Amino acid sequence: MVPVTGPEAFRRFTPESLAEIERLIEERKSGKEAEGMVPEAEPSAPSSDLEAGKSLPMIYGDPPDDMLNTPLEDLDPFYKAQKTFIVITKGNTIYRFNAESSCYCISPFNLIRRAAIRILIHSYPLCSSE
Repeated sequence: MVPVTGPEAFRRFTPESLAEIERLIEERKSGKEAEGMVPEAEPSAPSSDLEAGKSLPMIYGDPPDDMLNTPLEDLDPFYKAQKTFIVITKGNTIYRFNAESSCYCISPFNLIRRAAIRILIHSYPLCSSE
């Protein structure tokens, strides 16, 4: 399975993305396969190139500037049917987050949660170089 590369690989994480993930989870639980579709081989482990904290592999190129520091759909096929999303920083570092509601009430699209993610990935003002 060849990954999609270039700017087409990066898609914003939207409520529709979350709904698609939930549909895939339900489909796996029920054991039903889409009619007329050949089941594709699912990866048994996450890609070591797309681990959180590592740099984005060169094969994907640089994400568009408007996609940096924003929630994106996960690039790793292993996480296709798991409630996760990624954020890529200006240095092309990958951060992976859970898309479940925090504290049972704060969705991944909530402004408070987005602010918390932005603070987490921009920790440089809190680090001293002494």
